[in-house]
Amino acid sequence: MPKRSYRQNCALALTSDLIGERWSLLLIRDLLVGPKRYNELAQSLQGMGTNLLAVRLRELEAAGIVEKTGRDSGGHAYALTAAGRDLEPAILALVRWGLTHLPDRIEGYYHQHDWDLVALKAAFQPHLADGIAICAQFDAASIDAWVDIRNQEVTIGLGQSAHPDLTISGSIADLFVESADPAALLSAGSQLDLDQFMSSFAL
Repeated sequence: MPKRSYRQNCALALTSDLIGERWSLLLIRDLLVGPKRYNELAQSLQGMGTNLLAVRLRELEAAGIVEKTGRDSGGHAYALTAAGRDLEPAILALVRWGLTHLPDRIEGYYHQHDWDLVALKAAFQPHLADGIAICAQFDAASIDAWVDIRNQEVTIGLGQSAHPDLTISGSIADLFVESADPAALLSAGSQLDLDQFMSSFAL
């Protein structure tokens, strides 16, 4: 248990004891995208400081939320455990609230494009994706990632998809926010698939 505690026998208070410390939720957000190395987390969580990052990772490991995992390239990365992944609906609900009630961007604040994968997952509307099976690959200097809609569910990941239906020459923000003509970003795939893909999200 962390040093600070609400000392209340309430599930919300006890959960807040574990994940309510500063930066903990953002660590979990980053790991929802996929396993990350220590230096990748440090890059994403600018302003946190490496000592505090190490402390938070130890706390989340002790709580059974985060674990170390091997990588094909050697060394280890940090990943969410099954219990950690169970936090995803709560994280996505907070992201949806922020997308609805808060400014999209604040001038001068740091932004990392893989966070938009989590935002996109939060904005997914299953009832609008009935019968849709589309994988979109985002190829940009700022992000190399994929988003797959299938069986009214959405999955996300970094790197290259084996079988993308769409290839977008831009970031998620380019497609959904910045571009006046999203079709101009389409380097592979059909306009119909692009329209169906975009219409599955409340953005």
